[in-house]
Amino acid sequence: MNNWLNKIQQIFYPYTCFICNKAGENELDLCGQCHKDLKKMGPVCQICGIAMQSKQLFTCGRCLAKKPHFDSITTLYEYDETSKQLIQALKFNSKYNCARTMGKLMSEHFQLNDTLPDAILAVPLHKKRRRERGFNQAQLIAQHIHQQLDIPLFNNACTRTINTASQTTLKAKERRKNLRNAFSYNSLQIINSIAVIDDVVTTGSTANEIARTLKKAGVKHVEIWGFARA
Repeated sequence: MNNWLNKIQQIFYPYTCFICNKAGENELDLCGQCHKDLKKMGPVCQICGIAMQSKQLFTCGRCLAKKPHFDSITTLYEYDETSKQLIQALKFNSKYNCARTMGKLMSEHFQLNDTLPDAILAVPLHKKRRRERGFNQAQLIAQHIHQQLDIPLFNNACTRTINTASQTTLKAKERRKNLRNAFSYNSLQIINSIAVIDDVVTTGSTANEIARTLKKAGVKHVEIWGFARA
């Protein structure tokens, strides 16, 4: 089934570099050079995934002082010019093939993990914001990861019940307050481990509130998988 879906996508959305319009390589909407321009994350905190100055340090001071609700945040790339173009082309210009590329790159990375989660779900949008945009970009990425890694995708288990103010201009403390009780989780199945999919992670406040909601409902282990880290 997935092979047929891939063939259909290749017909309607052939692999083309979203930056320079050259032919895409390795089943990506990136040419080889633009793929190389994506800047991989360096040393990071093993819990929150924030950039660290030294490879000798494993946990940042903030996580040592107060452990977050999520067990880990893992992102592939820095939120620089190339990754930003890819993410914004999907989010604001409806370039759906960018979700295919992000999903494939994330799948190739996470398939190397020793263990995979029982299920994945996308960071949800409030229904009003989803109507305005027409889609949830994180969900599109999650669908490709689901196809590549064959992990169950829980599309509707986690919902955003409060249409919070934009996080863009808020400081970390304000973000946490803004998101308090903004999500709900309801699943008929008992799930021990979940990976939450997002396009870009900033302060981790959204990730932490979703993880708090999931764990309150009985989920034992929550990972955050993001494409880029701002």
